[in-house]
Amino acid sequence: MKTRLVFNDIIPFKGFLSMCLWPFIFVRNSAASHYNTVVNNHEHIHAEQQKEMLAVGLVLAAILSLIGCGWWSFLALPLFLWWYCIEWLCRLVQCRDAHKAYRNIFFEQEAYANEKDLGYLSHRQRFAWLNLKS
Repeated sequence: MKTRLVFNDIIPFKGFLSMCLWPFIFVRNSAASHYNTVVNNHEHIHAEQQKEMLAVGLVLAAILSLIGCGWWSFLALPLFLWWYCIEWLCRLVQCRDAHKAYRNIFFEQEAYANEKDLGYLSHRQRFAWLNLKS
């Protein structure tokens, strides 16, 4: 499924230019003129991360469903968001600085480290963010 750009005034939070919630990349109208190929590459790296985590979430949800967890098993589907938020909270406790915590999330480290390499996605290894050093 192709990732689609959505320009709006709500998502992402103020202070951010864009945000990927696969299969969409949301861009704030007020910052649209700053959306360029580097930012686009950054968000597409997140799209790949989210697709990987969705696959893991689907497997986890199926296993939880089979062992009788009922509708609770569906909570495994947005695994990327759970991981992202929990890691941000852990980093916040560790760093005591919200922006530093954000920049130290493994998903963000991979995206920032490779956003200028416009060919990165063609040779990116699956789950590459797991190989990063904190």
